[in-house]
Amino acid sequence: MSPIKTLLLAGLLIFGGPSTEINAQGFWSEDFGSTGGTCDQGNPANSTVTSNGVWIVTPQGAQDIFANEWYISATEPGLNPGDCSAPGCQTNAGSTNRTLHVGNVPGSPNATTLCSTGDCGAVYDPGGFQIEVLTDKRAESPVIDCSGQSGIFLTFDYFEYGDDFINIDNTSIEFWDGVSWILIADPPRTSQACGAGFGVWTTFTVALPSAADNNPNVKIGFRWRNDNGGTGTSPSFAVDNVRLSGALPPTASFSASDTVLCVDDCISFTDQSTSNPSSFSWSFIGANPSTSTDQNPSNICFPAAGTYSVQLIVSNINGSDTLTKVDYITVNPCNPPTAAFIADTTVFCERTCMNFTDLSTGGATSWEWIFPGGTPSSSTNPNPLGICYFTPGSYDVTLIAGNSFGYDTLTIPNYLTIDTCPLPVADFNTFTQNICSNRCVNFFDLSTENPIAWSWYFPGASPDTSSLQNPTNICYAVDGFYDVRLIATNQNGSDTIIKYSYINVESVPGAYVSPDTSMFFGSSYQLNAGGGSSYSWAPSAGLDTTGGFSPIATPSTSTIYTVAIVDSSTGCIAIRQVGITILHNNKFFVPNTFSPNDDGYNDVLYLRGNNLYGIRFSIFDRWGEKVFETTDASIGWDGRYKGKDLDPAVFMYVITVNYNDKKTITESGNVTLVR
Repeated sequence: MSPIKTLLLAGLLIFGGPSTEINAQGFWSEDFGSTGGTCDQGNPANSTVTSNGVWIVTPQGAQDIFANEWYISATEPGLNPGDCSAPGCQTNAGSTNRTLHVGNVPGSPNATTLCSTGDCGAVYDPGGFQIEVLTDKRAESPVIDCSGQSGIFLTFDYFEYGDDFINIDNTSIEFWDGVSWILIADPPRTSQACGAGFGVWTTFTVALPSAADNNPNVKIGFRWRNDNGGTGTSPSFAVDNVRLSGALPPTASFSASDTVLCVDDCISFTDQSTSNPSSFSWSFIGANPSTSTDQNPSNICFPAAGTYSVQLIVSNINGSDTLTKVDYITVNPCNPPTAAFIADTTVFCERTCMNFTDLSTGGATSWEWIFPGGTPSSSTNPNPLGICYFTPGSYDVTLIAGNSFGYDTLTIPNYLTIDTCPLPVADFNTFTQNICSNRCVNFFDLSTENPIAWSWYFPGASPDTSSLQNPTNICYAVDGFYDVRLIATNQNGSDTIIKYSYINVESVPGAYVSPDTSMFFGSSYQLNAGGGSSYSWAPSAGLDTTGGFSPIATPSTSTIYTVAIVDSSTGCIAIRQVGITILHNNKFFVPNTFSPNDDGYNDVLYLRGNNLYGIRFSIFDRWGEKVFETTDASIGWDGRYKGKDLDPAVFMYVITVNYNDKKTITESGNVTLVR
């Protein structure tokens, strides 16, 4: 991590860092105004007058001739937090919102590809070659009078990307206390969810040092550094809606560990007041003790039954607040409970499960259930679920309900009556289990004990389910072994039977195809099939024939070929598939020298390569002027610019290649022109 970034992080720790919840009141704001619906591109921040006074920009060390600049203009309009930035004057009801932002200046090394006029919003030149753009400038607010304010927070809306931790193209936040500038924060990079070059407007908050309290000579500074590393990415930095807020008086709030008690119970209270109160005054009517100055009092006891109010008064240097919760605490005399319960039903079939509900009164806190003959046979849940009975007969149920004051037991003899209720026995059959593909089967039910509903499942068939007693026309399209499941149901329950591999679909017993393969683009693969009397292949793309048992495949993309293998003796058809995966050998090449002297050899500079889907081939002279560009790989450079032969020299090229497999690369290099 760089020393600058380490210092910035240290500043966040010293002064509290960003906050997501602040109890404060605003006393100063800056939105940089608007332009009345017109653009003011290129307006420098230095000496710009806003409703608060004059903003100035001061260099902080060495600056290159084309250093980045601070602008206050509408070319990067301020939007709401969460919105994507939208460079260019955005009009709204006849007014165009201005922001403070960093941009390149006209004539900077990369201006022709970024913003030739300068100030196209938060678009900046990171430098990196030719004339440098080393920058270190601070945009300083007018003087802010913080008299009578304390606990001050700075909040603003911004977005930033720039460079990484190693090569800093970055904005930090500084504070002027009337004597010196102090580093207080380094806002993190914002999201690039809006796409490359755009920022997501984000709210940032940081506490000012205590030196700001009651200080009439405060300034806020935004300091931009560009190390000319050439690796930074727009957007640079933009800020809007800068606000200063002072602390508020506290707001009283609290909770109790319990609000419904028994006589002589003791509880604790928790302060939940906001805005950092420094003193607390509690009143507990009817309690012992009856007052406290602790922030979170404990062991507050109530010796008599009744309802009681609680009051809290909190204070800090900005004021105080009082909260009284009337009849907040209820104190009961507390007696043992009276046990009572009920079941879903008391007469039911064997193998049925019941739910029980506690109806005890008097505040039960523990439960012990006893279910002779049930599974499980006991429970400590207040409302037991899923108590099952598998044997016919009559059964008692017992509940013991208790609390800290005692227990009560209720037993109801012969409460449950369990009847014998036979389940169905599921079974089925079919006239044939062995069929060709695309043939259909009829099933018939053999279940006993009078089922009244049937649920059939035929995985791999069409249809794959049925609720008929005897389903017909269940069709199978693909060879294989298939399970069949039947659930038979009567008024007492259900029974399931699964016959595994019950249906055998075998169209052409000896059918086979060649294995799947992978090959490079432009190669061929001989497909093979056998076991039948005739063959039909699809799709036709890349095949030399769609008939026969061994066509040759030369697909241009990864393809799955399907062959229908016909057995003429049975009329059955088997479907098999072969997958061919196309591999791509992505390469490109540019010569490092060419000689456009019309001798028929190496006269034109081409970009050559494999699997090229799209290109952009650009050539620049040593001054950065573009002398050639093409997006067609069949077009090369003949060493001429504006119809004239160029002198021998070294030129730089920038290449972007899109391959057939959707991969994209961008590279640069040099080429020498000789004659």
